Amino acid sequence: MAGGGFLSSIITMVLDKLHSLASLSTSSSSSSPHNNIEQEMSKLTETMRRIQAKLDDTEEENRAKSHSEKLWLSELKDVAYDAEDVVAKYEYEVLRSKQLHENSSWTQEDELANKAAEIRKKFDEITKEWKLLKLPQNVGKRKRSSWPLVGNRETGSFVVESEVLGREKEKDMLVEWLLSEDDIIWNEVSVIVVIGMGGLGKTTLAQLVYNDPRVKSYFDLTGWVCVSENFHVVSLTEKILQSFTTVKVHEELDELQHALQENLQGKKFLLILDDVWNEEFTLWDELRKPLASAQVVKVLVTTRNQSVARIMGTRSPLNLNCLPFDVCWQLFKRVTLGGADKSLQPHLEHLGRKIVDKCKGLPLAVKLLGGALRNKEDVDSWEDILENEMWESEETNKGVLPALKISYDCMPIQLKRCFQYLSLFPKDTSLDSEEIVRLWMSQGLLPLDGDKRAEDIGRNYIKRLAERSLIHLKRADTLFMREQLRKQSFSLHDLVHDLAQYIAQDECLCVIDDKFDIEKLQKIRHLSLGRSLVREDPHILKHLETIKDHQQLKLMRTLFIKVRGLFGLTSIRRQDKIFGPLDDFFQKFENLRALHLSNIIGFIGLLDSLGKLRLLKYLSIIDFDVVGIPESICSLYNLQTLDLTGTSIYQLPRQIANLINLRHLLLPHYLNVFLPSGIGNLIDLQTLTHFDFCCEKEHCDIEELNTLMKLGGHILISISTSVNTFSNSKPPLKTKKYLDSLELRWYGWYDDAFDGSKKDEKNAEWQLEYLEPHVNLKTLRIFFYPGVSFVGWVGCSSFTKLTSLSLYSCNNCNKLPPLGQLPSLEMLEICGMDGVQQVGREFCSLLMASPSSSQNKIAFPSLKYLHFSTMLHWEVWDGVEIGDFPRLQFIQISKCYVLIKFPQWPFMSSMEEMTLDSGGVPDVSNFHSLTNLSIDVITQKNTKWLSNCYFPTLQHLTLLYIGMESIHLSQRRLPSLKTLEIHDSKKLRVVTGLKNLTSLNSLIIKACPNLEFQELPATLEQVKLNRCRLFKKGFKEQQHMRNVLGDGDKSGVTTLK
Repeated sequence: MAGGGFLSSIITMVLDKLHSLASLSTSSSSSSPHNNIEQEMSKLTETMRRIQAKLDDTEEENRAKSHSEKLWLSELKDVAYDAEDVVAKYEYEVLRSKQLHENSSWTQEDELANKAAEIRKKFDEITKEWKLLKLPQNVGKRKRSSWPLVGNRETGSFVVESEVLGREKEKDMLVEWLLSEDDIIWNEVSVIVVIGMGGLGKTTLAQLVYNDPRVKSYFDLTGWVCVSENFHVVSLTEKILQSFTTVKVHEELDELQHALQENLQGKKFLLILDDVWNEEFTLWDELRKPLASAQVVKVLVTTRNQSVARIMGTRSPLNLNCLPFDVCWQLFKRVTLGGADKSLQPHLEHLGRKIVDKCKGLPLAVKLLGGALRNKEDVDSWEDILENEMWESEETNKGVLPALKISYDCMPIQLKRCFQYLSLFPKDTSLDSEEIVRLWMSQGLLPLDGDKRAEDIGRNYIKRLAERSLIHLKRADTLFMREQLRKQSFSLHDLVHDLAQYIAQDECLCVIDDKFDIEKLQKIRHLSLGRSLVREDPHILKHLETIKDHQQLKLMRTLFIKVRGLFGLTSIRRQDKIFGPLDDFFQKFENLRALHLSNIIGFIGLLDSLGKLRLLKYLSIIDFDVVGIPESICSLYNLQTLDLTGTSIYQLPRQIANLINLRHLLLPHYLNVFLPSGIGNLIDLQTLTHFDFCCEKEHCDIEELNTLMKLGGHILISISTSVNTFSNSKPPLKTKKYLDSLELRWYGWYDDAFDGSKKDEKNAEWQLEYLEPHVNLKTLRIFFYPGVSFVGWVGCSSFTKLTSLSLYSCNNCNKLPPLGQLPSLEMLEICGMDGVQQVGREFCSLLMASPSSSQNKIAFPSLKYLHFSTMLHWEVWDGVEIGDFPRLQFIQISKCYVLIKFPQWPFMSSMEEMTLDSGGVPDVSNFHSLTNLSIDVITQKNTKWLSNCYFPTLQHLTLLYIGMESIHLSQRRLPSLKTLEIHDSKKLRVVTGLKNLTSLNSLIIKACPNLEFQELPATLEQVKLNRCRLFKKGFKEQQHMRNVLGDGDKSGVTTLK
């Protein structure tokens, strides 16, 4: 609900734009033919400044506004938006005139001038009403101090346990139930429901239970599904299936249920259904049918609804209570102090305790208010929250927690507008941070701030929202993720989403399914149409038909039309009877700033009309039927973002360089898109995800990248080996200080154009040298490089920020580059280097001692993850010295079958996980920190090595393809072993020493048909057997096991009690 502060920020933005346009107009011509429109814009500027002066204090008053005042502000908001639209159209005409080198009168000049005059008149009329309202000036409430900006939720299973307080008892109770078999009934589903009001931490508790090591060890399969309000059996069945498997998903319910049933057959399965609202038993009954095929299936449900527990629960529900005051106080201090090891000042502690008491035991409320006061030490800020009238406001009765509204009220004005915009997305949506920033930018929500880039300001806003606990940033293990998938995302708690929708109800409307009130179109300016769960989407067409002739469309600023597709196939196909009425649909959105179309295109006619959206700044298309976009789109001079990653486009329009405001051009991954010459004119371009380095006629030359000084983020450069001419210009990437990630991918070396001659190899080396990036690079990936050796910059120590490096299938290289001198490298992958036979000290780098030092620098000082794979001719690895690899935690050597010589591995002191699939074994006998070990091929040599090594901390051991008849496992060598897995060993007959492994609690044996049963340790809690006929037979014959196996024998999974 926009107040004075919002209007003030809108007007500020319009004034800034008018100022810049006035400067542009003055500098472009001393005798402008556009005096009329320029004079009107000048008058409009003065009018808006007067209005802004009257609005400065309205947002700062902590009091409810009267109905007449709200009406006045609403009218003023509409006129302010009209002014913004006129200014935007004026800006477009200026840009068009400049681009087309015109200096004559515009077609719409008089129309814009008249519109500006009308707006000034409306402003004057509304301003006169201000005095009649007799708006109160300071009614006793202290103004809130300035809080400047400085330096339906999607839930997942991840949680940081150390950040959770006060739920230990409930967690232990749920874990005990999950591991118990007392209430298991054959062919039935056991369900426990966790009930509690919003903000109590039901999801957090479920996350703690889901990630408990005891739970993970007990269940064969686990799945997490966020349900929310849409309990659609087909989609939920699909989600359950996809939560633990990547098998092909079917479209019909019957096929989905059969696939789920087959995957669960004979397994122990845990399913978390988070945030359930369904009250229809028939829907739940249909969903649970295939679940019963599991040997054991337990379902944990979280809900706010008691009816859900009655419908779904098979035992008494767990009613989650509020947290006690002392726990809330500890949580408040942790959030307020930012985790710092310090205490609150006495006068603030007194106020803080009163604030926590008002939160009434709700952890979400505690976190939000703690975030609002984070690192604030002025008493006024604390007293403002304590004395805020929202604690007694009727808002509480509308389902909005007072703490949430107060936390919102404490935000700066610009941050409030950005937060409101998030209400446009459905609940249970994971939001891409960069996409949200680009959308905020399209709406002018990111104010100019000196030389700061709008994108950086937006990223800072996301950080501030997270600090206030209004959004939850999702943590991803970026060390092991490909760069194009490494996207920071965030979600909103459902109560926070409710708050956003409540506040923005006059601005934003998100329509899901058939819940659409056409009357709401009278007010809103941002519209999202979509269906989040269901494939078939007849309501979308109905909604489009409903609104296509609505007058309010011309005021719309944002439009999302999202239809869920299946494996790239559009859910709505072109049919004249469907799309015919929509051919002129987008012409009516004359003020649209952001447009997202998902899976409804499939035809070029609709795309043609997009060129008429003169004010469009953000365009995103997801439809794999789209292979090109029309030239008409090149007249969108305001366009900042063009996102085509979800298309099959192979060529950009020839006049793409006309898009002089384009900042982000996102192209499909791994499709070589034709880039016409002129790309270098897009000097504001910050994102160019793909560039094809080729010599195709009229294709953009790579030297054009030299002018794109703002280019950053990730870029994939595809390189043709047939390119044998090079520009004399400087390397185009060396000046790109904002570039974080670079992927170089050669193609053509495997066809007839590449004959493997020294000329071709040298040509590739020249290409690699020419593509040297800036030293700020963080991620580097090189694919199919056909050169014989790497050039000097690869591995150069000046790349101090490089953390991830991957070399794939560079088969002609016979030596690895000196990567050990990269000071910040954390992850290194080297795969498919068939030319390498020996790796020596040159890999660690040949750094010599400096004159002032008697020692060489250590190699790989920051490396944590090292992966060698498919090095088919690699025989020797040496050259590792004491002190090298001081932080290495994980090493994986796979498909290196002839590697027989390893270095003296003094860098094993920090190793935690190791996977070996090689011809030899490391020459080391003591692993002090190793917790996980997997050996893929067991020979006589590495069996002896395993028997002689000491693994004091090893907990998980996996042995595959054992080529002998017997192996011995020693308790003295494996004192901490908890899980033992033996797979695919047809020759294996005996494993001795099993009964002495007194720490072992889980034994998994698969595909060992000749393995005979041996006595097992008394500590064993779980045995999983699959295709192990002899072992299973001996296991069943044990007297104390006879009554344990039972029906579990069908799956070969047994739990010992």
